[in-house]
Amino acid sequence: MTGEGKRYEVTEVKAIRGTESKTIARKQQEGWELVTQDKGGLRTTMTFRRPKPKTPWQMWAAVGGVGVLLVGLLAVGALVEDDSDASTTDAAAVASAEQPAPEQDAEPSSATDPMICVAEQDLFGASCKFGQTAIYSDTLPRQRGERKLEITVGAPIEFTPSEDAQTLYDLSLHPVNVYFPITVKNTSPELALEHGSIFTEAKNAEQGGRYSGIRWVSDGDVDSLGGFDDLPVGESLSAKEGVSMTTLEGVELRVSIDGMSGYSITFTR
Repeated sequence: MTGEGKRYEVTEVKAIRGTESKTIARKQQEGWELVTQDKGGLRTTMTFRRPKPKTPWQMWAAVGGVGVLLVGLLAVGALVEDDSDASTTDAAAVASAEQPAPEQDAEPSSATDPMICVAEQDLFGASCKFGQTAIYSDTLPRQRGERKLEITVGAPIEFTPSEDAQTLYDLSLHPVNVYFPITVKNTSPELALEHGSIFTEAKNAEQGGRYSGIRWVSDGDVDSLGGFDDLPVGESLSAKEGVSMTTLEGVELRVSIDGMSGYSITFTR
């Protein structure tokens, strides 16, 4: 492009709508003059020009045709590099504008975790599903502090009793023999659990409970959880609570903390 006897170099830059003024200011600092603007839906295409630098005639005389060729290659390279920088900046701006901000992960809580159910203090008959973890807490007497437990009861698993299987009073076994995987974890703040106990009671659609014919079974590693002594903070006790019953229809297991204290949680399907 020629004007007023001067020779110009020309470059084209694309900018996100709304950022044209920043692009124009940057190019003007580099000596470019805005010639045209073509505003599109998302981007504006701008054409800039600036006078080509004058070269002293002595240099042209010294280097001759080789110098002319070198200067031409340098000018083309400058234009290509400038266009490349502009395109890279433009692409980055488009990606930044179109990409939505990442969503913050919600903090896990019992309200959103399907594997957690909460049993409150002094609540008799709280209900959970097999496989869930009940969060239990209460305050121990004599200012000993807060006791917190995580109690998990899995769904009943059928097994075949061995010849060494035992029941209370050596009563005969029912057709259905299962065990409930039970885990109790001490999550109390700096409090070892002393002389605590866990009592369980199984029921089904035909047998109502402890005095309706359901029998506890001990057979190898199948045994009752019973109690705990000096369970350190962060550690767990596990057991396979063995039960003999007539059917698994309507089966449930109630877990009571310290017997008759009134704290119990029932796990069902």
